[in-house]
Amino acid sequence: MVNEETPEERLKKYKERIAKMAQSEGRESKLANHIEIEKPIVKREPPPQPIPKDAPIGPRPKPPPVLESPAKRELRESQVVKKRREALLSKLESKSGKSRIMLKAREKAIDSQLKEMKSRKSKLELQYKRKVIDRDEYERRMSILVSAGHDLLKEKAEIDKTFAK
Repeated sequence: MVNEETPEERLKKYKERIAKMAQSEGRESKLANHIEIEKPIVKREPPPQPIPKDAPIGPRPKPPPVLESPAKRELRESQVVKKRREALLSKLESKSGKSRIMLKAREKAIDSQLKEMKSRKSKLELQYKRKVIDRDEYERRMSILVSAGHDLLKEKAEIDKTFAK
């Protein structure tokens, strides 16, 4: 082994060398406790008191509420495809010039969601073709996809109108 010394011994030698170097340069060492032997710290705690069995257990403290960034909230909201048209219109009208970047980002998110919906549609058609799902389930899922797609297209049209202004 190269170093057969304990970490405490190495630290002590290191501090001694720094103190010698500081003395040779004629200045004080920056270490507050140079060459002092560190004493082990002993914590004294009162003996633990037994908990009576009849004592009621109080309510446990609740964890702090999770803070949520506005960007994450908006992404989560964008995944919910059914939105009220009026709320969308009022939201788009209240956007200022600064939010054009957010509108562009939202437009790209809508485009990616539309692509995802197309792939989900093709998967759904494949499942129906292979008879993994029956006709009723296929029609139900397809109607959900179609309505979600229409909502996304309406939202995209509103964003395009806002850009045109």
